[in-house]
Amino acid sequence: MKKLTLILSLIVVALLCCQCATSSQYRQAKKGAKPVTFQTLENYYVRNDVKHDQLQRLIFDNQEDFDAVFGPAALMGGLPTDINWKRQFVVAVLLPETNRPTMVTPLEVKQSPGNVIFYYQVNRGRKTSYKLVPFAAVALDRSVDPQQLQVFFIEK
Repeated sequence: MKKLTLILSLIVVALLCCQCATSSQYRQAKKGAKPVTFQTLENYYVRNDVKHDQLQRLIFDNQEDFDAVFGPAALMGGLPTDINWKRQFVVAVLLPETNRPTMVTPLEVKQSPGNVIFYYQVNRGRKTSYKLVPFAAVALDRSVDPQQLQVFFIEK
């Protein structure tokens, strides 16, 4: 019993240390961050062959990876937002599949050297008979290699 308590205590301490490291990294990134312009991606949907059961935070730096998750939505009078992959990359947050109409709205994007902070808001409606995968995606200017960035996703 003492061994089990000791092991559980060590696991809890390790998890808390990881959370503190992430919090301190976020505080450090936030310190020098400045707002940047972004382009909200519209008229896309999350493909039905993508895993929908958990929150996903994604960065795309090429068309192939993006197309593996998103498809263009054919809407009257609205074309999908055009992405220039040579000059831009995409940051996206996907919420788990839900039967509540849900709007995920990008609020602000801030950037500091090596970091991007993506602030978004989630508004949920009443239950419906259909399901959807809520998401928000924004295109950012490619000032550095997106794979070298640490991206923080903050729900307000």
